[in-house]
Amino acid sequence: MNAAETMIWSAACGSIGLVVLLGVADAFFSQSRASIQSLIYLTASWLFFTLLSGLPSALLPDGNASWIYTAQVLIGPLCAGLGTYGAGHWLAAPRRDRLTDISFRSASALSLVGGPLCLMLPISAQLMASAVLTVLSLSVALWLAVRAAQQGDRLAWGLAAGCLLTLPMQLGLYRMALNPSRPSVLLQAGVALLGLLSIAVIAVVLWLRNHQDLQIRHDRRSHRDPTTQLYDSVAIVQKIIRGQRRLSRTRRDGALMAVRVFDPEQLLNVVGQHGLNEIYSQLARRMQRHTGVVNPAGRYYDRCFVVLIESLHSPGWIRTMGLRVASSLRRPLEVVSLSGERIKVSADIAVGMVHLSGGGKDVDQLLHEAEDMAKAARGMRSRAALLDEFNRQAIPVENAELGASWHAMRPARPHHPRPAHGVRPRRSPA
Repeated sequence: MNAAETMIWSAACGSIGLVVLLGVADAFFSQSRASIQSLIYLTASWLFFTLLSGLPSALLPDGNASWIYTAQVLIGPLCAGLGTYGAGHWLAAPRRDRLTDISFRSASALSLVGGPLCLMLPISAQLMASAVLTVLSLSVALWLAVRAAQQGDRLAWGLAAGCLLTLPMQLGLYRMALNPSRPSVLLQAGVALLGLLSIAVIAVVLWLRNHQDLQIRHDRRSHRDPTTQLYDSVAIVQKIIRGQRRLSRTRRDGALMAVRVFDPEQLLNVVGQHGLNEIYSQLARRMQRHTGVVNPAGRYYDRCFVVLIESLHSPGWIRTMGLRVASSLRRPLEVVSLSGERIKVSADIAVGMVHLSGGGKDVDQLLHEAEDMAKAARGMRSRAALLDEFNRQAIPVENAELGASWHAMRPARPHHPRPAHGVRPRRSPA
């Protein structure tokens, strides 16, 4: 191997090594079984590429050692076995059909068992038998990937493209390993480029599928409402409980907002269930634009949204927030009707707000009060109501007496004066 060939294969091996390092980072951060399996396959592919290129023989002092030839014989079937096994899981072969599952299992078992058996053949036939096993397993994986893509798995086209690029790369590497006379530098550069492209494509499709699985698992754990992507009722109740504890600990004030949608059945008759879900989704997005992402929002039940507001720096923001949300959510929404036409509809909504001062109220009571305020606000001009802490009545937020300090909004507590220093309180006569 001359200097030009050494430079080509060193650069290619280094580039593929960078792909492996990215796989290490993905496995470290995602910590999923699929990402670890992908990392193992990428590492085996890098070893296969490095060993068959002849780079160790050119760089190592004992380049003609027998262990290098043995590693070349074993690495191909090992990489093929790991690849077909991982591809079977990647394509969900056990749940797809019996032929796909059996084919992947057979190809993987044949490669993993046949690799060591190649060492029992005459030394002149060992590498050739290893090449046949490797190329045969790859051909099976290519056929099954195309078959899965034709069955509707669009991401399988990416795997098929990776296998299609890998096939001539493997043939070129085995040709160089079996023939003492190396081909032209241009042909070697083409094989090296095919190797880099094939591993990069396969790494990308593996990451995409693993990312899809992680998103599904994360959505299951994050307690999100599938329609609006807000927190579900369990998650928002837990956040309200923790929010009250923070308010009590930090001696700060906030608010609990409830947005109630009235008579959604009338909208259902016009736009259908899909259109009604789109209305809920648009309402949720509008609401969050005004409340901000720092304030957790949830779907308490199908027609009631709840927002925990902990970032109000003055009482006047309760009025501002309530009026903005009520005004925004009452504007027309554009959805598709049952007849397939784009129409504009207006949702019958109202906003109810309750002041939070970290007093440790029962969550059910807070939610009940906020929803009662929303019901009362339906009959108000602004469609936004606030609970008066003194008379426990619903008042329009625009008429609420909100000063510059939170203390004016807190209900008066009974005051027990302390006795003067050195004076003991009198006891009532027995």
